[in-house]
This record gives sequence, structure tokens and C-alpha cells, in this order.
Amino acid sequence: MRQEPMSIPEQTRQSRLSSNGWKIQRIAKWLDREMDRRLIDHGITVQQFAVMMTVLETDGLSQTQIGRQFSAPAYTISRAIDHLERAGLLDRRPHPTSRRTHTIHATAAGHKLSPALLAIVQEVNAALVAPLDTAERDRFSALLTKLT
Repeated sequence: MRQEPMSIPEQTRQSRLSSNGWKIQRIAKWLDREMDRRLIDHGITVQQFAVMMTVLETDGLSQTQIGRQFSAPAYTISRAIDHLERAGLLDRRPHPTSRRTHTIHATAAGHKLSPALLAIVQEVNAALVAPLDTAERDRFSALLTKLT
């Protein structure tokens, strides 16, 4: 018996559902929403969180160096730093060798917030892989590491 060809809408649907890129985008959107939901109590967004974690990991980077880590436009990083500075979590200091550059540093309040931010990351990552068993979690992590 001859099978009828799929309609264009059905072909499109099948293409989307089998697309790894689409699946990754769905996961990324969920992660962003979940992080934003949990970070709101701390008055920061997921983008500001990323900048904060970068500074906590490597204190004293310039705004340009931070931006390179995210391949983000300068204005995005600048806005995040502005917000975090107003919140008292980061501060800008003059660069020791460049008058036009500042280094970005975590304040005492920023360091104090660090355990709560790390807990949020752990909780969200745990929620992401909750449907997987231990072996699947290990394999998933290994595959993501290989792809990145």
C-alpha cells in the first residue's frame, strides 16, 4: 500500500519536533524564565546574574573583558553593571594603567549574596535534570560539555 506524502504543515511540524536546535532553545528559554523567577527576590535578572557570577569568579575584569565572555554588546554589559552598581553589589574602580577603563569588583554585599546565587543555580540545574536518572544526568552533562 502506497503512503501519501506528508503535507507541508506536517513536514514543518516534524522538522521542528526533531530539531535539536529547537529543543535547546526551549530549554534555554525555560532556564532563563526559571532563573529570572528565582532571582527577582534579589532584585536582579538572569543577565545581571551572569555578570555578577563572572565578577565573583574573576574580580577586577574590565567591562570589555566581561562582555567578551558573553559575546554581548557593550551596552548590555554596561546596563547590567550599572544596575548591579546601583544595587551596591559591584563597583567600578579606575584601571591601574588606562585612564579610559575601569575594573569591576564585587562589593561586600555582592560577596554576601554569592551563596544565595549559587544555591539558585544548583536548584535550577537540579530541576532541569530531575526527569533523568543518575546515568542519564551524567551522560547529559558529558554531552553538553562535549558540545560546548
